Amino acid sequence: MSESVAPPVPAGGAGLRRTLVVVMAVAVLALAGTAGWLIGNGSSSGTSGPSAVDVGFAQDMSTHHVQAITMAAYERDNTTDSALKVLAFDIESSQNFQVGEMQGWLDEWGKSRNNPQPMAWMGDQHMVMGAGGLMPGMATPAQMNKLEALHGKALDVLFLQLMIHHHQGGLPMARYAVAHAKDASVRALAGAMISAQSAEIIQMEQTLRALGASSLPPPS
Repeated sequence: MSESVAPPVPAGGAGLRRTLVVVMAVAVLALAGTAGWLIGNGSSSGTSGPSAVDVGFAQDMSTHHVQAITMAAYERDNTTDSALKVLAFDIESSQNFQVGEMQGWLDEWGKSRNNPQPMAWMGDQHMVMGAGGLMPGMATPAQMNKLEALHGKALDVLFLQLMIHHHQGGLPMARYAVAHAKDASVRALAGAMISAQSAEIIQMEQTLRALGASSLPPPS
């Protein structure tokens, strides 16, 4: 019985097989590396929760923002000044987005959206709460009622005064978060607030002076 002989393999075939083996090995290593990164990244986020500053800032700044959104929405709908209408819309839109982001974090962290101890997360730099337990810069109920009863120049003046005061109260909170928050996303958002609101204060002060009015005393 004659011994069967395997057909010759073309020279290029062995090289192709070696190439495929190398490619497959590289792919396996890449997949393993990716899986390891995902596992490592997931486990680190699962074991490293937010700090008291992360949570407190998200809670209190959300509450602070909601009032600014209310004031800006009323100004946008009732002012006859086109520049102020745009400014109010910008404040309302940006702060609405930021509230959504901060409340999303709180939900993800399993934390309440309301802070039972407002401003306590600022530690030794704890800011003085205003009358009625209001955070610095926030308008009183009487001021809000007055704002929502005005029209024309009187509305524009009070809106600018209250919003400048509001921004001035929120900026120290954002600065503290930039310096002390653990979560990089919290620090980044707080930094963006500082940049935007500082520029808006300058713009609003200029507009207020053009209307022949002056700012309220800054929050103490």
